[in-house]
Amino acid sequence: MIVVKELATGELGERSGLCPGDKILSINGRKTADLLDFQVQSAEEFLCFEVERDGEVYEVDIERAVGDSFGIEFEELRLRNCNNKCVFCFIHQMPKGLRKSLYFEDDDFRLSFLHGSYVTLTNVKDRDLDRIIEQGLTPQYISVHATEPDLRMKMLGRKRATVDIMERLKKLADGGIEMHTQVVVCPGWNDGAHLERTVHDLRRFYPAVRSVALVPVGLTKFREELPSLEPVTESLARSYVEQAEGWGEQFRAEIGERFVYASDELFISSRVGLPSVAYYDAFPQLENGIGMVRSFLDTWAAGRDDLLHLDSKPAHIALVTGVLAASFMEGIANQINAIDGVQADLVVVENDFFGRGITVSGLLTGQDICRRLEDAQRPYDAVFLPPNCINGQGVTLDDCTVEQLAGRVGMPLYVGEYDLAQSLRDYILSAQGQRLGQGRQLSELGYYVGRRE
Repeated sequence: MIVVKELATGELGERSGLCPGDKILSINGRKTADLLDFQVQSAEEFLCFEVERDGEVYEVDIERAVGDSFGIEFEELRLRNCNNKCVFCFIHQMPKGLRKSLYFEDDDFRLSFLHGSYVTLTNVKDRDLDRIIEQGLTPQYISVHATEPDLRMKMLGRKRATVDIMERLKKLADGGIEMHTQVVVCPGWNDGAHLERTVHDLRRFYPAVRSVALVPVGLTKFREELPSLEPVTESLARSYVEQAEGWGEQFRAEIGERFVYASDELFISSRVGLPSVAYYDAFPQLENGIGMVRSFLDTWAAGRDDLLHLDSKPAHIALVTGVLAASFMEGIANQINAIDGVQADLVVVENDFFGRGITVSGLLTGQDICRRLEDAQRPYDAVFLPPNCINGQGVTLDDCTVEQLAGRVGMPLYVGEYDLAQSLRDYILSAQGQRLGQGRQLSELGYYVGRRE
């Protein structure tokens, strides 16, 4: 059953007599459990909704023309929580006091389909797999980490054996489901020969398994009573990149695609240098940090020259970034300084909140950003924050709004877009900027993650 929350005026849902609070029990005789069921079942032309209102059940007959929108917003779905205790899980490494939704460990194949979240497939039943295949919920994003059963059980922190990931992948592959997989590489655990086996085991399912992403483990300073893990050093990052390069060339010769991709973080940490756009094929895992920096740099290169011709008032701006991105953001700041009247400083923020081993900009907190800007001891006309450290509601990981941060430091703060040239163009022409970011949180996606009263 799903519950109607709001109805758009004049759309099919309202015209059919539905009301907020109505519970849709079934459509054309099929049980409607969630939004995915609704989307699949309501695609037919003639529909019979079984609806419960105020304890009474009745039927609503609907004829849906091509292009008709129901205009229905449903109440939040309950997510399935993770039943693993992965040795590298970032949630287990977070201190108390952050937003409640950040502590929820999801492992839901519906979220994987709708929003590209990664699932382990350990808590899905056979009927769930059948549903994925029957409803065509493709692609799915799968956290694999290791294909050897004993090692995967150890990586997932399970005391008892779980389902064989290879069997699950085979069933989905046979059912025509496309999958993108990831391996969180933990030195001494699942690298070396184990990683080679994992990559080649997954290759057997190509093209159903379309890609493998290699991402390094992230370690915060809050790892008390957790398994001992080592960080990915520069030399290790280089070795992982080289391995991925070798496999990628082999697979490209065999199947026309690289298939296995090292993350941006591995490339930058290794100081090897980012590859060209050709490395990423169709960018199959862009949201997972595979080619995002290349896309950002190429977008900047395409738009930067237009900035040189804008009539700009004198402005002293700051670009906030994390330690990892400082190497390429420094060059961008230098190019911005070629714009008449604009002076740009790069403000690199160390992550004191989670620990300085965390270097990505997406995990910067408001308090660390404020502390660094206050240390700068200079007023900026505008400060641009990374788009991934602010969520779609304009809030940081430690629950501060952009407006609150601006008030604390006494300077205008804006959120830069992934198209930084466009952000700067908007500011130069109108002295305005965005206050909302692009960091995703469960609460923004319409899911309920707390306990119901």
